Amino acid sequence: DPGYMKPVGQHYVKYEGHNIDEDAVLVHKVFDIKDNPACLSPIAIERGFTKHFIFDPDVKPLEDKIVTCYEELNNKHSMVIVEGTGHAGVGSCFGLSNAKVAQLLGAKVIIVTSGGIGKPIDEVALNLSLFKKFDVDVAGVILNKVMPDKIEMVRMTVKQGLKNLGARLIGVIPYDRDLTFFTMGQLVEEFNYQVLCGDDKLLNRIENTIIAAMEPKHALKYIAKSSLVIVSSDRINNIKVAIDVLSSYPEHERGGLILTGSMEMTDELKCLIDGCPVPVLCSPADTFRVSSQMASLEFKIRSFDTEKISKLHTLTNENVDISYILNKLE
Repeated sequence: DPGYMKPVGQHYVKYEGHNIDEDAVLVHKVFDIKDNPACLSPIAIERGFTKHFIFDPDVKPLEDKIVTCYEELNNKHSMVIVEGTGHAGVGSCFGLSNAKVAQLLGAKVIIVTSGGIGKPIDEVALNLSLFKKFDVDVAGVILNKVMPDKIEMVRMTVKQGLKNLGARLIGVIPYDRDLTFFTMGQLVEEFNYQVLCGDDKLLNRIENTIIAAMEPKHALKYIAKSSLVIVSSDRINNIKVAIDVLSSYPEHERGGLILTGSMEMTDELKCLIDGCPVPVLCSPADTFRVSSQMASLEFKIRSFDTEKISKLHTLTNENVDISYILNKLE
């Protein structure tokens, strides 16, 4: 069975007594890995880490820690999958770029980049130059989040474009909207919103976001199932409409509300919220700021996201040349 490590982690949580990268925690839980989590995530970039290193640039202890963990895992497993953190140059500011870490471990590299044509080819060209500088073998490139209706055209064009650079396309994974959905609980966790009601409903999934700033009768037609409705806390009629519409959907499709602005808990508002069948959060920020936060949300997949994990497994199996990768490892 393969082992796993993410040598340099930028987004960490406290896990089993250590600062562990979120991706390493996910893999540790989902695959029920028995290895010490601290070995899966040897370097966690804490606040002030980079500034401290720049004025005291001693990379040797960091390299030794990574190599020691890698050797421990390599002795237990038939292979070790090493996850990078961004493009080839990420980590250069503290002497541990992805290219340097790959060289340190003697690892082959697969570049995963975004969909499109010109942008991914340009990005791969830039990455290839740094990997080449560190004498790292780039096994291939995977395009991620390609629009399904353009997949064949993108595959054909990018395959040739990468060939021109001396690289090989080994996978094209289609964009899947289901993987972008998040839950009310993740919003609470990310932005520290107060939960006014619905602590037991925070797993409600969000598929659409609307700002209910129009007249209540006009807001009605926009509130679909699994909607997040953002509304000013003083727009009582809009809050009532949103709760009524969302409550009419099946329990797991009721989405939720965020009330914005300075909160005055009037008797009318308290009456609406008490026992509400829809989760209601609140933020002291104004409606524009809250809605802006929703515009570019990207949440990491968690161990309880079983549907997403299953879908990712299927997408990878169907769209990536796994046999080629395994042959390269041999």
